[in-house]
Amino acid sequence: MAGISKYYRKEGEVEQAIAAFWQWFISNEHRFRGLEKNDSDQALSFLEELIQRMAPYNPYLKALAGPDSNGNYELIITSDGDIALFCKVEDLVKAAPPVNNWIFTAHKPALGFEGISIDLYGLQFTTDTTSFYPIVQENYPDEVSIVITHSGYNSEIDEHFQAGGMIYLENGLGEVNTATKIDNYETGPLPGADQGIEVIPISKLHEYLSWREKEFVEKYESVPDERPDTFHLLEAEDRDGRKMLLTVNMECRYWDKKPAYSWLLQINMTFTGDETGFPSEEQLIALQTLEEEIFTLLPGDKAILAGNKTYDNCKNIYFYVSEYKTTAVLLNQYIENKETPYEIMFFIRRDKYWRTMEQYFNLPIED
Repeated sequence: MAGISKYYRKEGEVEQAIAAFWQWFISNEHRFRGLEKNDSDQALSFLEELIQRMAPYNPYLKALAGPDSNGNYELIITSDGDIALFCKVEDLVKAAPPVNNWIFTAHKPALGFEGISIDLYGLQFTTDTTSFYPIVQENYPDEVSIVITHSGYNSEIDEHFQAGGMIYLENGLGEVNTATKIDNYETGPLPGADQGIEVIPISKLHEYLSWREKEFVEKYESVPDERPDTFHLLEAEDRDGRKMLLTVNMECRYWDKKPAYSWLLQINMTFTGDETGFPSEEQLIALQTLEEEIFTLLPGDKAILAGNKTYDNCKNIYFYVSEYKTTAVLLNQYIENKETPYEIMFFIRRDKYWRTMEQYFNLPIED
């Protein structure tokens, strides 16, 4: 999932942007309520303008709006599943003033699977056409991977089924559950009778995910105080002569408590560098200082530095953290308050077995 871009603001500008957005909404919400029910073009135009008005606060948020079942209107602010921005959505909604006839919601809510239908590309996703089954991998027993089956699946239009399955899943489970409780999912055909796979009604998916999450949390609620802390360094060049500098916490490779720090926090810092894409000595020091500041920022008992890579005009830093909420708040605040010539981006996603780092753990790195 995409992260938040480096978006520095002077002191007080975030609060001013929030206040300006809600003042605009108060002055303009009547335009949406006054639309005819079938005037989708004007509704879309209003939402596009609303999203533009949110941009000074955060340029990556989106919005949905429409009437609810109680005669009111609902405005949903969403980050489209970007975990790094969940806190920005929640802060904006929390600051909403009371407005007659309006309800404000953070994140796309869970509607449940019963009674909803997603129609896309002529395909219908309902409890009658879909079910699911888990994929269990012996080497990654705590990963939650599922296949959403569709009775009419056709591999020739696989992308249509993947898109429809994703939307159906997010509508049924809600944005937050979809982004945080499932490691991998895809849409596919019903398994053959000879495969020995039992499919489960899609209506039971939320119950299944809650059970898996509870089992996972209980399994890793006790973790030793000792943390992996043995770093190895590699310097190399690619075929085009571009230099790479890689630091890896190799003690993590066989650490069996990796899933206790199941959230990957990847930070990307871009720089100009030389003709090979490598930073100057001054830039190298500055980038290292930024990394140390972020490391100090994160709670010591909740974060592990897995390594970093400097290559092709970018420094990638890989942390693994035990929870995403505080991490996202701290990183957003840091980036917004940090005036630097380097663009900083970050994202957060579930990576229970640190698979992102496997490509580095297997390199011939020397002390």
